[in-house]
Amino acid sequence: MQVSGIVVFVLESDGRAILEVAGRPIFALNPVAATIWENLAAGLTIDEITDRVITRFKVPEERAAEDVEKFVQVLKQQFLVVDDANSATA
Repeated sequence: MQVSGIVVFVLESDGRAILEVAGRPIFALNPVAATIWENLAAGLTIDEITDRVITRFKVPEERAAEDVEKFVQVLKQQFLVVDDANSATA
């Protein structure tokens, strides 16, 4: 999975973040979504991101997997991330 190069990730001190395009905020992210974005940008797989969400937020695997998948789908719909041949999404 690859994040769009036109998006700027702005992390706030409370763990929330904002995704900006052309200097305009387009998404306000809670700490879970911010973690997912940061890990996508770092090139981690969906499974690796899910594991990190489980560990950091102490949530059940099923919930973490659902949250990660839903947010990634929203990002794909907005063309902020795209699948690439080198990423595992399972």
